[in-house]
Amino acid sequence: MNPLFMLAASEASAPATFFYENWFFIKPFIWIFGQIMSGIMWLLDKVGIYNIALCIVLFTIVTKMLLLPFTIKQQKTARMQAVIQPEIQALQKKYQGKTDSVSRQKMYEEQQAIQQKYGVSMFSGCLPMLLQMPILFALYPVIYRMQTQYVPHYQVLKETLPADVLQKMWVFLGINLLEAPGWRLTPAILIPILVAVTQFLSTKLLTSKQMPQDGSMSAMKSMNYIMPVMLGVFAVSFPAFLGLYWLVQSLVMAIQQLIINKHLDKIPVEDLIKENVEKANKKRARKGLPPISDKANMSTRQMGSSANVSTPGLAGKAAAAKKTDYSGLSAEEKEAMVKESKEYYAKKAAAAPGSLAAKANMVRDYNERNKK
Repeated sequence: MNPLFMLAASEASAPATFFYENWFFIKPFIWIFGQIMSGIMWLLDKVGIYNIALCIVLFTIVTKMLLLPFTIKQQKTARMQAVIQPEIQALQKKYQGKTDSVSRQKMYEEQQAIQQKYGVSMFSGCLPMLLQMPILFALYPVIYRMQTQYVPHYQVLKETLPADVLQKMWVFLGINLLEAPGWRLTPAILIPILVAVTQFLSTKLLTSKQMPQDGSMSAMKSMNYIMPVMLGVFAVSFPAFLGLYWLVQSLVMAIQQLIINKHLDKIPVEDLIKENVEKANKKRARKGLPPISDKANMSTRQMGSSANVSTPGLAGKAAAAKKTDYSGLSAEEKEAMVKESKEYYAKKAAAAPGSLAAKANMVRDYNERNKK
């Protein structure tokens, strides 16, 4: 569901200005989309076509294609979240009723391990939406006030076209797009109805294969029914051209969902996981962190229980001395082993249980063991 539908609805029916228009990270996008709409009008003008409805259709297709990479990323992330959901639910069941800080910390660490195993994070689903928010915010002023600003070529048409041609530009299938449909039984009422229906279908396509089927999603499912109805009600009160934009946007979105779903259905889940892990490893490499491996994906609890078994470097040799004949070592080598062993255990003792240092020790121990 596009969150800006609610934002647009919160404005008055003919706002003097959208409150965010002058935000420094919004204005450049408003200018860009204004130029895109102006370019579409210019192209249609060259072939003698003067029709706002067609401009809106082409404009919506162009903008949705620009947002397509974000849409694909969102759907891939949503699918991965659905894949890991059974493990997350099992983890939540495991710690159900345990409210002490130690249990909550262990649950968080094991959840992080699960997410790391699949190369996802708890915020990965939000990032694509956050990145495209400035773009989505910028669309509404351009669409809503194309008659007065942001679309330079419309001002040219106002000065050059006869009044009757300019008026016909705003007529679509006998519907005056400058007027709000209202609660009247006229052809214009079809726009709000179709807005609600297409938005519902688009949302259904987006969520049907991605949302985990559990009780925690009941609120989301309810909103998937409520929001299309609300959007249809908003379309009754706003000028019909804005409702037409919502309608075309939902249709284009639904088509995109069908194509993307069909494409993702052909990709094995294992390949999606591999792709996610590879991307996560690249990010970890940039931060100087070790790569994710199958062995590194055990839970923090497992790492903690086995961390006391093995030690790194020369200290590891000292820990294994009980089973190793080190009579052949020189006095200097023995002294170095003892010194490093003392330093190692001193550091471990200084790390408070549950602290970042203690966790780092556990991860380091585990990685050192599996290098052998």
